[in-house]
Amino acid sequence: MSSIDDTYTCDRRPFARADRCVTIALLSLIAVYLAAPSAAAAAGNAASGKRLYDSRCLGCHGDGSSAATLGPSLVGIIGRKAGTGQSGVHSRALTEANIKWDETSLRWFLAAPSRQVAGTTMPTGVEDPQQIDDLIAYLKTLH
Repeated sequence: MSSIDDTYTCDRRPFARADRCVTIALLSLIAVYLAAPSAAAAAGNAASGKRLYDSRCLGCHGDGSSAATLGPSLVGIIGRKAGTGQSGVHSRALTEANIKWDETSLRWFLAAPSRQVAGTTMPTGVEDPQQIDDLIAYLKTLH
């Protein structure tokens, strides 16, 4: 009959079980590191975000050099409470929502505005997660 130690070791060398545990732990850490998205991959590209903003958002929201024509200006949106900007029309739904704009709340809202905040007047969202990251990276540059 074998002992419990024989079940977990391949031989009778001293520290054989400890060596095996260290190896398993290192391989597990490497697997987690390789499986996790890197910060660079998750980060948006502000230049790509500007192109997206110019083609899909500028008409309603303006930018630092042009006035918002319909929706609120998004200059300085990061850290601002929804519905509190100085310019443009704010929907009652967003004005009454208890949302502070940060990367997480913008990512959530931009993916499906009318589903996330019923009654918002923003007509469309951004489906591609990378485009959302790019757009947020650009919005962070607007001060």
